[in-house]
Amino acid sequence: MSQQMALGSFIFGLSSGFPYDTLERKTSGGWVSLDIISSKPKSHNTGQGLETLRLNGKAQWSEGMAKVDALRAMANARTPYVLVDGTGRVWGRWRIDDVSESQKRVLDDGTATLLEWTLELQEFVNA
Repeated sequence: MSQQMALGSFIFGLSSGFPYDTLERKTSGGWVSLDIISSKPKSHNTGQGLETLRLNGKAQWSEGMAKVDALRAMANARTPYVLVDGTGRVWGRWRIDDVSESQKRVLDDGTATLLEWTLELQEFVNA
């Protein structure tokens, strides 16, 4: 089965009916500025920060709503998950920090015909 990414057993991709449109990755170099009286701030490195990922996508109907609910259940488990991309590269363990959705064109029974979702992950490096 082809996939874009797998977070634990959750599959992102066309084959699963839940692809993401964009992936944003942020890496921090660990630099902070220390204010100095009557001088420019001094730069200090506190160590590399944790990486963050943001996945954005669209889904439809109750199937998409069920997938977002599954991500929420994973977040509620409060455990890190292994992230693997479609080429087989293991990105390490990641925690789910945020799951958000925007339901559009909602039918009388509460089913969204269009669901825009965002998943925010942060690298998990505890030993």
